[in-house]
Amino acid sequence: MSGHILNSLLTEETKREHRARWFVYAGGYGQPLEKIPHQATMRGQWPGYDVQCSCGWESKTGGATRSSVEESLFDHRYGEQCAKEPEMEG
Repeated sequence: MSGHILNSLLTEETKREHRARWFVYAGGYGQPLEKIPHQATMRGQWPGYDVQCSCGWESKTGGATRSSVEESLFDHRYGEQCAKEPEMEG
């Protein structure tokens, strides 16, 4: 997976603490979709994606587009990173 365009804003510590595990949805026409773990050797188009973070957070979309799930994952990671940073005094 290529990742979100703003991933460079995430620290290496955040990326280590919030590792993503990707899932795709597969199934034949007219059959229910099955959620399966995505592997590096898998190729082609998938009807939907979801992601689980090592901290327990999940996207739980039921099969959204990859870009929208990447956006949710970035928001989660960046939110966790910001929560750990000390507040700046004005």
